[in-house]
Amino acid sequence: MPIHHEQRQHERFEPQGSAFVVFRPEFNKIGKINDISKGGLGFNYLQSAKDSPVSENSHIIDIFDSNNSFHLSNIPCSLVYDADQDDQLTVMHNLANRRCGLKFDQLTKEQEEQINFFLKHHTVGNA
Repeated sequence: MPIHHEQRQHERFEPQGSAFVVFRPEFNKIGKINDISKGGLGFNYLQSAKDSPVSENSHIIDIFDSNNSFHLSNIPCSLVYDADQDDQLTVMHNLANRRCGLKFDQLTKEQEEQINFFLKHHTVGNA
């Protein structure tokens, strides 16, 4: 059995309440954030059988929370992984539940400060 080595460089945190990521400019994929760090985030999203999963390497995303108390736009990211979660319920309805990981790229100073603010004020514990 292969040994799995942790590759994360930053501590991950769970969002307090619900936080979401949306892909720009089409706003065609939206997902609930599972965990977030200074270096990136992981989220789940539903995908129709006719749509393709996240496949391009570079993306621009927005992060927001469900009570409209936080919004951060135009965050450059790179795809780390995008995998099917084999969720029986979604498969039955011609949908796929997917888990995706993104790494933040070349953030501006303001974006870094906003992500740090989100981590400090909009997360609970470690993920």
